[in-house]
Amino acid sequence: MGLPLVNQFLAQGYALVRILSALKIKSSTYYNWCHWQPSRQAKRRESLKPYILDVWKTFKFYGYRRIAAYSQQTDGPKVSEYMTLKLMRELGIKSRMQKRYRKPKTVVTVDRKPNLIRHLHDLSGVWQTDITYIQLTNHRWVYLATVLDPEKRKVLGYKIGDTMTAELATSALQMALDKHRKPLIIHSDIGSQYTSAEFNIKCQNYGLKYSYSLKGHPYDNGRMKAFHSILKREEVYLKAYETLTQVQKKAPVNPRHCSIYLAITNKNALPSKCNTGAKIGS
Repeated sequence: MGLPLVNQFLAQGYALVRILSALKIKSSTYYNWCHWQPSRQAKRRESLKPYILDVWKTFKFYGYRRIAAYSQQTDGPKVSEYMTLKLMRELGIKSRMQKRYRKPKTVVTVDRKPNLIRHLHDLSGVWQTDITYIQLTNHRWVYLATVLDPEKRKVLGYKIGDTMTAELATSALQMALDKHRKPLIIHSDIGSQYTSAEFNIKCQNYGLKYSYSLKGHPYDNGRMKAFHSILKREEVYLKAYETLTQVQKKAPVNPRHCSIYLAITNKNALPSKCNTGAKIGS
């Protein structure tokens, strides 16, 4: 505490011996302080701070785990979660989360449907699909239907519309079928769009088995829902969309969303990059 004062008193013309005596500081302590050099680790910590701050400024919704995972999958310095946490605390920064909006309630009126993937460990023959809500500035809703390959973490098809219909769900599936080899199973929740005759006929025409999660049991469709959640938290909630056209043009499915999500939730199987094959509005 008193060591910086020594140089101030020296600049005022006081003798070093008298200063050290008055402040009760040993001469060896003062000279060690004068010749101190930061350690190699301390230098690295300081060099990492601009990088951590730069990533956080770009993705302010990232916490320390996401920033650490990002560093592992980019060409920059590699930073552990523990180091990232400490540096973020020293910099006084933290993740900025956006408040979710309330979505309309839906009612399920169909009987229980088969869940073919509940105990399935190999998802290589499975596609997952779901519909998510996006709110416009006038508080009206538009809807995004997405088809995902949960094994490859790849968006295969999508459709955006201003009504949540069976046609919306079926169009997203058709886009995926047109561009990719068909799966064995298509899995969704038990919403009316996916239990509709239109959707089921489409599956039958392509020889697909359809599988459903029970209401209140979204875990089997977890990767699909996680992708939508990340997309909205990191893109949709940070922007203001006035029209359906703006959503179609300005809401990209960013490949980084998938890769960072995987880096956190599946550390034993990190991909080199995300295999996102679609961009909304393209």
